[in-house]
Amino acid sequence: MSLLSIGDLSIEFGSPADPLVAVHAVSLSIKPSEVLGLVGESGSGKSLTSRAIMRLIKRPGRITAGEVLFDGRDVLQMSQRELRQFRANDVGMVFQDPFSSLNPVFRIGSQLVDALRMSHDYDRGTAQRTVVDMLDRVGIPRPEHIFRAYPHELSGGMRQRVMIAMATAARPRLLLADEPTTALDVLTQKQILLLLSEMRREYGMAMLLVSHDFGVIAQMCDRVAIMYGGQIVESGPVESIYDSPQHPYTRALLRSVPGLEPVDRANRRQPLDGQPPEIGPLKQACVFAERCAHARDDCRRTPLPLRRISEGHFTACPFEVTSDANYDEAQR
Repeated sequence: MSLLSIGDLSIEFGSPADPLVAVHAVSLSIKPSEVLGLVGESGSGKSLTSRAIMRLIKRPGRITAGEVLFDGRDVLQMSQRELRQFRANDVGMVFQDPFSSLNPVFRIGSQLVDALRMSHDYDRGTAQRTVVDMLDRVGIPRPEHIFRAYPHELSGGMRQRVMIAMATAARPRLLLADEPTTALDVLTQKQILLLLSEMRREYGMAMLLVSHDFGVIAQMCDRVAIMYGGQIVESGPVESIYDSPQHPYTRALLRSVPGLEPVDRANRRQPLDGQPPEIGPLKQACVFAERCAHARDDCRRTPLPLRRISEGHFTACPFEVTSDANYDEAQR
């Protein structure tokens, strides 16, 4: 049974008469205690998809189709009261930029206490003690001092730890982490990822980890979904995606990342040319066709659905390959 199941989710901007499609027919699932990585270049629709789980899509954006089932309940059909309880107890979210999520004019402790009292029936003294304990649990030294500090007095890594403390205060069953280490130095990144792993084991949380860093995904995730142009183009177990990527976009991403494959004269790191598509009207074609060196006319005329490669491994490319050289042979 899946804890979270997203089915055919679509998100649009602009007028209904002339919609700009940002996410189209995305389907994902996460089992209890599982970590799913969502990978793709900036603008692929990763953050929009994660925000839709909590119904945080704001106008002019709107969810136009699909369902988001959490433990069998459709989040998109929840009342405002049910939605508040869902956000407070069942799911937590760590945003990419913690500074923008903290009010600069209030002390850290005040913000966390108010957030905790909104979702729990705590008096102020109990909430304050709970917050100090939360800060200590996420590895913040001198938590009583940080409780009285303002956001600008904390480093980026400290602010991110505060956000993790806030997101996990209710021990949620699902944590949404939207590029939680992007703005941090390498050492702090490692510490934050270790913290997330420890909290996952301690609480038995499932997690959706949004990232463009394949190294982070390899370290943290059980399964991975590759997103491009607002659509899922490949998904499967991490080992299967890394050992036998089938979609040309996935292969191009892996070739462009240092450290994932041995580098020699015959296998040099290759940048991925071009840019992801901007949101616009829905195209009746493969979303990657314009950047794909192996695309043929059919790819530019017909949408390509996901097909099964092996157990749990799906791709939107119709050509089964084992290396780039096999594409030409597969097309014949």
